[in-house]
Amino acid sequence: MTAVGGCEFTDPEDAGNLQLDWLEVQLETFRKRKMQVWLTGHVPPGSGTYFPECEQYVRYVELSLRFQDTILGHLYGHLNADHANDLKIWIDPPLKVATSGLFEGIISTFTNIPKKSKMNHDEYGVINVSPAVVPNPYLPSFRIFTYNITDAGSAMIPAESLVHTAKDRTPRHGSGKVGDKKKLCKLKEYRNTWKCQLTEEWHSDEEAPSRQNRLWSPLGYAQYYLPNLDSADKHHAPKYKLEYMTFRPQDLHPHNNETHFHYPVPLRNLPKSLRNDTVTKSKYAPYRMKDLTIPSWIKLAYKLADPKRKKLRKKFKKFMFMGGKEG
Repeated sequence: MTAVGGCEFTDPEDAGNLQLDWLEVQLETFRKRKMQVWLTGHVPPGSGTYFPECEQYVRYVELSLRFQDTILGHLYGHLNADHANDLKIWIDPPLKVATSGLFEGIISTFTNIPKKSKMNHDEYGVINVSPAVVPNPYLPSFRIFTYNITDAGSAMIPAESLVHTAKDRTPRHGSGKVGDKKKLCKLKEYRNTWKCQLTEEWHSDEEAPSRQNRLWSPLGYAQYYLPNLDSADKHHAPKYKLEYMTFRPQDLHPHNNETHFHYPVPLRNLPKSLRNDTVTKSKYAPYRMKDLTIPSWIKLAYKLADPKRKKLRKKFKKFMFMGGKEG
C-alpha cells in the first residue's frame, strides 16, 4: 500500500483501492461460505507503512472490523520485531504521542485503550508481527500456533451451529465523542475521504471464533529461537530453544485425567521444567493467556499498560528485540 497513490476515495482506479476492493470481495465470499480466515502479509498495516486512506484507521481497518466474525487474526512480518498491536477506527484525528521508538509507541497505544467499563470488543482487531527468521538484526525465530479443532470433522458440512454470526448490528465507525463523524464529515477536508464514505454494517459477533474460544479459534503459540548462530553449519543442524509461549503452564497438560487431551505443545519441544504437570508458573510463560481471541489480547494490553507491571514490560521488550536493542 506504499507504492500506490494513497487509496484516495476520489481515485477508484488507484492500485491500493483496487487491492482493497479485491480483499473486500474475498471476505464477503468467505463469510457467505461460513469460512474462517487469517489475513497475512509481509509489511504490517501502520501509519508508517501504509498511506492514511489505505490503512491508518480507514480502509484496511474498516474491512478488518466489518468482517471481524470471519477474520481469525492478522499475521505480518517485515519489522523483525516481535509484537502485537491493535486495530481501531478513529474518525477524529489520531492521537499524536511523542515516543522514542516502537516499544514506547506500543505501550502508549495500550495506555490509551478505553477503560474496561467502556471497552467495546466490536471495535478491535489484533495484528501480530512476527520476529525475523533471518539473523539480521536479531536472532532467527519462528512460532508454532495451536488452534481449536473441536468438532472439526463436522465442519466439512455447512451448519449454523459450527460457525454462525449474530444479527447484523448498527455500523460503528467512530471512536471519539458521539457525533464526531457527523460533525467532521461536514468539513471539506473530510467530506471526500474514506472516513466519511464507509457506511457498510459491521458483522460483529461476541460468539465468533475471533472473540470466543470455539472451533478454529487460535489458542496460543510457542516461539523458538536460535541462541548460537555459530553452532549451525553444513554439518550441524541448528538447535532451537523455547524463548516463550503465550499459554498458561497448567494448560500444557491434561486436567483431571482427561482422555482426549491434545497437547498444545509436544512435550519433547518443551524445556524439562515445563514437562512437569504440577508447574503453574514459569519464566517461559509470562503472558498466561487462555487463548488468542481479541478479549484475551485486550486483557494483555491492559496488563502492559499498567506502569506497575515493570517485569512484564521488561519481558515484552526483551522478546521484541531478542534481547538486543531497537534497530
